[in-house]
Amino acid sequence: MMGKKFWMVLLVLVFLAGGGFYAWHRHALSVSEENRDVQDLSNLYEAEKETEKAVNQFRKDPGAKKARIIHPLSDTGNHVYLYFDGLPDRAMTEEILKVLDKKEAKAAFFVEGQNAGDSPETMKEISKHRQMIGNYTWLGRPSLEKLDEEKAIRSLLRTQKAVDTLTGKSPSFFRAPRTEYTDTLLEEAGAAGLSYAVLSNVTVRRGELADEEAARKLAAGVKPGSLIAFEINRPLDMRAREPGKSDERPAIDKKPTIRDGDYKEKTERKDHTAEEVERLVSALEEEGFTLLSLDSDVLLSGLK
Repeated sequence: MMGKKFWMVLLVLVFLAGGGFYAWHRHALSVSEENRDVQDLSNLYEAEKETEKAVNQFRKDPGAKKARIIHPLSDTGNHVYLYFDGLPDRAMTEEILKVLDKKEAKAAFFVEGQNAGDSPETMKEISKHRQMIGNYTWLGRPSLEKLDEEKAIRSLLRTQKAVDTLTGKSPSFFRAPRTEYTDTLLEEAGAAGLSYAVLSNVTVRRGELADEEAARKLAAGVKPGSLIAFEINRPLDMRAREPGKSDERPAIDKKPTIRDGDYKEKTERKDHTAEEVERLVSALEEEGFTLLSLDSDVLLSGLK
């Protein structure tokens, strides 16, 4: 009797162990497949041929195409324009999109090409909610005007290609943090297929709108036609490099690249950014403002 019971228990343990191994194996395959897909997609974003063509055209005729600068403008219709500098992680993006849907507000997401490529599902969510996606360079690179023409065009073109691959549409608008939009940079952006460079006259940083009073105070100082940048990811800290090293590699203290695979981990940690966005949008509404998209006729018709 004892022997029979022993073998039954052993059989159950073997069954449970086998089931556990199967579940682990399925998970490992899933993670491997996800990582493989991301890597395979990233190979599509090199844009070397596109860069070579654009650089050659730029050198032959720099003025053939030139992006135009969108400045804050006087707007008697009480419209303002909100956009996010840097791609949020997936959980944060979904919460922000819920706020924008609830408020029936338009905004733009200026995304780093590298983060976009690592977060295809996040990009699809933004596109599905019909919010604009803009080009924030490959790594959110500050002082873009200081890069040589080939590196600047490559940074913009790789991001163009990543966004187009993931959403079916290339951006027309770009931003770069702490950057002077010189004539040369605007010509480089035009060569990369971009039409507009966006300035801002109001910048909001995460943690700045901790309560409704802070949001109301900020909104009270906003003027009609304002371009409001909500900083999601801080600009890179670009450090001195050895000659010949690429400026398109992040500094050692760069924020980690976000990935859709981090979604579960992110959702377990409470982030208050979406709450701050809702406070901001609500405060702007109280001031009588309507949030429009950057590609609205109201804004573009005011360009000189």
